[in-house]
Amino acid sequence: MPIQKIEKSALLLRCWEVFHRQGYHHTSIRDLAEATGLGKAGLLHHFGSKEGVMQAVIDYAITAFRDYVLAVAQEDLPPEQRLEKLLRRQNRLAKHERRGCFFANLALETGRDGWFNAPIQLMFAEWQVAVAGLLEVAWPPGEAQQRAYELLLTYEGAVTLYKLSGDESHLEGYVKRTIAEFTTKLPPTI
Repeated sequence: MPIQKIEKSALLLRCWEVFHRQGYHHTSIRDLAEATGLGKAGLLHHFGSKEGVMQAVIDYAITAFRDYVLAVAQEDLPPEQRLEKLLRRQNRLAKHERRGCFFANLALETGRDGWFNAPIQLMFAEWQVAVAGLLEVAWPPGEAQQRAYELLLTYEGAVTLYKLSGDESHLEGYVKRTIAEFTTKLPPTI
């Protein structure tokens, strides 16, 4: 029997976990209803369709990513510590049950359809801006933007290799190489 009440954040987290584990196309409304304890009718009442659930999950995931990963860029730490902390947090998300990057997985699965491309592109753009802001202490703004873009591509490659092999050294190597290059370009401290 479906439960009567569930907080929206808990509902979206449970749906996020199902979509991340099974993918969009392999997830049914029944799967989502079972994960949330709601009946199918209750879930559809709130979101209208599976696509509506996914739109809400993407918004929830972006907010969670901003709060957990991107917010680190604004913390009161030296830039190299903020960058390393940001990269390690995103790695922690990718390593969760070896699922990889939720946004990249969804883009690979549904990108050709275009249903969810805009919010995913926005999230990647926000990541690039946050990282470029950190890199600007070592490189001019235009170069920092380009380097942030290249880091995003390199990160997704490291995640892919990690997912294929289960070898965390792909993710750890990405962090170490990034931080090593960054710290060699930092201006000397007085």
